[in-house]
Amino acid sequence: MTTVDATWARPRLRADVVLGPGQWRGGRLVHHVKDRETGWFYRIGPREHFLLSRMDGTRTLDDLAAEYAEAYRRRLGPENWQQLFGMLHQRQLLDGATDPAALARLTESAAQGAARHRRRPLSARFPLFDPDPLFDRLLPRLRPLFGWGFVAPALAAVLALVGYVALHLPELVDGVGRGHRPLAAIVAAVVITWVIVFLHECAHGLTCRHFGGRVGEIGVMWRFPLLAPYCKVDDIVLFTPRRRVATAFAGVFVSLLALVPFAAVRIWAGPGVLYDLAGTMLLFGTATAALNLVPFLRLDGYYMLSHALNLADLRADTYAFWGRLLRGGPAAVAGYRRRDRLVHAVYGIASVVFAATVLTLLVRFWYASLARWIGPGPAVAVLVAEAVLLLALAAVVARRSRRHATQAEA
Repeated sequence: MTTVDATWARPRLRADVVLGPGQWRGGRLVHHVKDRETGWFYRIGPREHFLLSRMDGTRTLDDLAAEYAEAYRRRLGPENWQQLFGMLHQRQLLDGATDPAALARLTESAAQGAARHRRRPLSARFPLFDPDPLFDRLLPRLRPLFGWGFVAPALAAVLALVGYVALHLPELVDGVGRGHRPLAAIVAAVVITWVIVFLHECAHGLTCRHFGGRVGEIGVMWRFPLLAPYCKVDDIVLFTPRRRVATAFAGVFVSLLALVPFAAVRIWAGPGVLYDLAGTMLLFGTATAALNLVPFLRLDGYYMLSHALNLADLRADTYAFWGRLLRGGPAAVAGYRRRDRLVHAVYGIASVVFAATVLTLLVRFWYASLARWIGPGPAVAVLVAEAVLLLALAAVVARRSRRHATQAEA
């Protein structure tokens, strides 16, 4: 029997193919599959995952068919096998049945797709280096930091830090708003902030690597109007929900932990430059961490909530849920689990309330500022002009996003 014949008789996935656990998306359970050699991620249903997870080279097609029939009370026909193996062949996922030229084409197309995603309307990513070799050298030394022997007291220190900032908030705000600071102190605050943000991203990457994932790249991301480091942890979709939450939380956790020494300086140092610098770092550092945890912004808190609920994309799924509900009524969302219907309903309403509150506060603040400078009438005119401009920009971005999505699907 040839290698190819053996492959089809007792199919086995290539060693570089990794199957992820199930996640809910649009009312359906999906699994992610990663081909580490080509860099492609695929989504499959639970039945395909059932069969692929058993393709280890020890089972025949008859064995797979019998297990499938027992689990799903349905036998697979020739057309089902043809469809499944057609997909495996197209994606070059079977061991012993690969074509080097096809693998090269898949690798190239994955790289092209990643390059397209780096340049989007109002956002861009600029990769700097592959951090995996660095993380592989660091992990053996840092592995004790992932145990509860370190995590528990570190969490206690972070909670104590947050409590200290909350108790001394008026004093910290007054200190930051009082007087001018030396240029050296301002430069130091900016540099330290960037170092903490970099450590924040490295924490995501190291946690992902600790759980067996690979970290594709680390670099600088521009997302209008902000510029900040980023760490690409796409393999997070291959983790269990608990590990996904831990990976998403690692950045905020390290950011807050890095502020603990500044709290010590604030407590034990006397008035001076270091005292003021510590207050600045505590105020803006904890404010940034709190903003990161807001679940209505696509930041760490949003992803933590999505992962905790085991939803692939909470915001997108909520938009789709409400779209179906408003167009077709309750019958249109009957396919969702009861828990997911409740989650999407509550999250959608809370998102609208949050957005309306933030928008109202911004408009009031901006109107009050403009009215002092140019008068009430011109201030209203400026606000109306800005609203029209923003709506036009949003329409352009939406069209470009749809065009990019169409090209990606093609």
